[in-house]
Amino acid sequence: MFSVKSLHLTLLCLSLTLSACGSDLNPSGTDLRPPVTAGSIGNQVSQQVAPFSLLDSRGNPWRLTDHLPGGTAPADAIVLYFTMWCPICLSHSDHMLSSIIPAFAARGNVQYVLIDYISGSVVGGRASELANGYGGSPFTVLVDSGQSLMTQLNAAMGSTIVINNSGVILMNEDYRNGVNLTNVLNGVIP
Repeated sequence: MFSVKSLHLTLLCLSLTLSACGSDLNPSGTDLRPPVTAGSIGNQVSQQVAPFSLLDSRGNPWRLTDHLPGGTAPADAIVLYFTMWCPICLSHSDHMLSSIIPAFAARGNVQYVLIDYISGSVVGGRASELANGYGGSPFTVLVDSGQSLMTQLNAAMGSTIVINNSGVILMNEDYRNGVNLTNVLNGVIP
C-alpha cells in the first residue's frame, strides 16, 4: 500500500506534469499556425506543392510534373492517399474504389495514387499492393521508401491530399468518410 508520504509525492509529480501541459488541457480554440500565403510552396491548402518524383510499385518513375499541364499524362486532379495497408487504410481505399472513383470516372481525368510509405522498397510495395487486392485497380501505387513525400506534405496514415491541375493543394486532411474528398473533386472536375 501507499504511505501518506508516497501518495503526496505521487500527487506532487502528477500536478507538476499536468501543469506543464496546461495549454494542451485548455486549448484556446484558435488556429496558432502561421497564415498561409496562397500560391507559396508548401503543404497546406492553397499552397503550391513542390515537384516530387517517386517510383511506382513496378519500379517506373512517377513525376508530379508529368500529370500537370504540358506533362505526358495531364490530369484534372491528383488524389494522394497515404497507406500503411492496415485495416483502416484498406477500408478508406476500398471506399474510394467502390464509391469515389466510379462517381468521377466519366467526368474527368483524376489520378488516384496510394502512397506506400511503410513497405520500404519497390518489391515490398508491389507485394503489399497484390496481397491487398489492388493489383490491376485504378490506383497507382507509389513507394515512398525514404518517407520524403510524407515529410514534404506533413502526411501520416490516412492523409488524403488533392492537387489540382495547376499544382495547388486543395485538400490535405485525414480521410474520414469521403464527403470532403467528393466535395473537393466536385469543385474541380467538369
